[in-house]
Amino acid sequence: MPPKGRESTLNLTRLAYDQRPRPHQRDHRQSEVFDSGGRLIGRVVTVYVDDDRNFRFLGVAMRRGSLVFLPKQHLVPVEVIAEEDPVSIILTVDQQSVESAPTLGDPRAAPDEGLQRAAREHCGLPAFPL
Repeated sequence: MPPKGRESTLNLTRLAYDQRPRPHQRDHRQSEVFDSGGRLIGRVVTVYVDDDRNFRFLGVAMRRGSLVFLPKQHLVPVEVIAEEDPVSIILTVDQQSVESAPTLGDPRAAPDEGLQRAAREHCGLPAFPL
């Protein structure tokens, strides 16, 4: 149960191709994703933002082989981004953690409360953002 007076879930929206995040935030779409060990594991396909257009979650397509990215997207909270630059991000979690993260049934739809909670807890974060 969320702390009294706090929202239990975020109202999320998939950032459309022609939309940009809130100013002073990088647009991570198509960024390469590296795990905590420095291995290239995937690519950001989708980003989900809150009502203020702040990044909250990434939809990551995992890499298989040299250039093949699987269509299934894993939901990753932005709090596990350790480092970022214009073309890549490094996560605080390993490849196995991302591969076993909850997946998006329909990447065009925003993740519901249960999926948000599961993705956050899977990465060792509180169920509800602070």
